[in-house]
Amino acid sequence: MIEVRKKILIAPLDWGLGHATRCIPIIRELQLKGCEVVIASSGDALILLKTEFPELKYFELTSYRATYSKYFPLILTIFFQLPKFLLIIQKEHKELEIIVKEQQIDLAISDNRYGCWTTMIPTVFLTHQVNIQMPFELKWLQGIINFFNHWQIRKFNYCWIPDFPSEGLTGKLTRHPNLKTKFIGILSRFKKVGPHDLQYDILAIISGPEHQRSVFESLVMKQLDNVPGKKLIVKGIPKLGCEITKSGSIDETNHLLSDKLNEVIESTEIIICRSGYSSIMDLAILQKKVVFIPTPGQTEQEYIAEELEKRGISYYQKQKDFNMVDAIEKSKKYAGFAGWNSDSNLLANAIDDLLLQHL
Repeated sequence: MIEVRKKILIAPLDWGLGHATRCIPIIRELQLKGCEVVIASSGDALILLKTEFPELKYFELTSYRATYSKYFPLILTIFFQLPKFLLIIQKEHKELEIIVKEQQIDLAISDNRYGCWTTMIPTVFLTHQVNIQMPFELKWLQGIINFFNHWQIRKFNYCWIPDFPSEGLTGKLTRHPNLKTKFIGILSRFKKVGPHDLQYDILAIISGPEHQRSVFESLVMKQLDNVPGKKLIVKGIPKLGCEITKSGSIDETNHLLSDKLNEVIESTEIIICRSGYSSIMDLAILQKKVVFIPTPGQTEQEYIAEELEKRGISYYQKQKDFNMVDAIEKSKKYAGFAGWNSDSNLLANAIDDLLLQHL
């Protein structure tokens, strides 16, 4: 183990909670190495990490403030916001450099925050989308989008991918012959502890940005009454607290801390959630059966959900076709992540290498 007192900045993106949750094992590993960790983020991502690590020092970065339409394809709404995002990237770059200078940061790890690089210190870019996928009608834009994506990534000293170099989860999303990358294994805040007594038959985990988060919550709530058994819905709103209440036959909560959510997932028969990559990594670690409902228009969620179905791991439905009774019945034909071998020292080794190179 490398014992060194380095001051490391972690800066996760604030679109949904996944970027923050997958930074949790990185924070824990850095603390094990004797590093001082500082967090810079915004929105619910910042709130979640403050809840998990109240003892750390926090700084607020400019939020990307991504907005989503109920009526237009997600990729189009993102495309039209690109000028705003470019300005925010420039602003967060300046904010990052101020924090680095004032706090005497030694290293920075950015989870998909393109502006969190600097020539003042070594920086790492963490992503599972080296190759951004565009929908069929916009495939002509894919080359342009990825040229910009790779150009931004190359501003960082290192690019880490949370997956295995072979037989992983991300497929063509992370393969690029001309970009230097390091695979650091699956990142999850959870650990398989079990076996647990069964607490719930169905657990629905709601996540992602608005408006689609609320659309998904409403859709799930309407259909949970149609299935028998004990049910819990976690709404993915950390700022509203962690109390579990009962609404008819359904238990519900706005948020659960990692240890409690770990326990609940392990003691639930089947999980229903988005196919966000952080959720997939969590459920792979816990070897669960799951039904995935990709966020409409999020091409990487759609791609991974389709690939997992082809491999016989998990069933998925599009949100517009979601039928909970049908989905649960069809999911019985899929293996889930049972037997998934996810033990790895790749993250610890990557951090050791990073610290050794920049002592």
